Amino acid sequence: MTARLAQLLPFLILVAGCAEPRPVTIASPPLGPDALYAPMRVVPGRLEYAPDRTTFAPVLTERFDYPTQPQANAAYLRLIAAAPAGRSYPSSIWLFGCRPGALDPQTARVTRYRDPVVHCATDFLDERGVRLRRETANFYYDRKLWTMDPVYLPRTLVAWRGREGSPKDFWSWLPGRPRYE
Repeated sequence: MTARLAQLLPFLILVAGCAEPRPVTIASPPLGPDALYAPMRVVPGRLEYAPDRTTFAPVLTERFDYPTQPQANAAYLRLIAAAPAGRSYPSSIWLFGCRPGALDPQTARVTRYRDPVVHCATDFLDERGVRLRRETANFYYDRKLWTMDPVYLPRTLVAWRGREGSPKDFWSWLPGRPRYE
């Protein structure tokens, strides 16, 4: 039995290293200023730390100012503190990956800004840390606080993306015919 456990030990250590860390749960939304941090370097798949030893999202695309996990969670708690009462909300969030720019909810395009504005794939978690859903949220840094702005993308196809094709002209191959009619 002990020899079998010794064989499984490297596998168990590997699996434990892949576990998603538990988010920082804050009882009340912090009101103080958030520091503005950028990762020292960006290596995709490598965890980056802020100077206060908090972590950024595990997947970063380029060196830019990003919220750390506790700052994003604090921005979410400030958002639900201002939300209408009587509804249930996920207890915390966890950033999966961030990219510079804001995602426009109407056109679903990313607009880049010089200011610290990022959009992140955000996991919404329940009290036990289990992921309920993943959605995109914009985060922007204003008045020394990170603010979260959920993005609700349209769920229907754009009108011009239908399957209707252009009308075909059987005689288009003849020389001297107008190109556009």
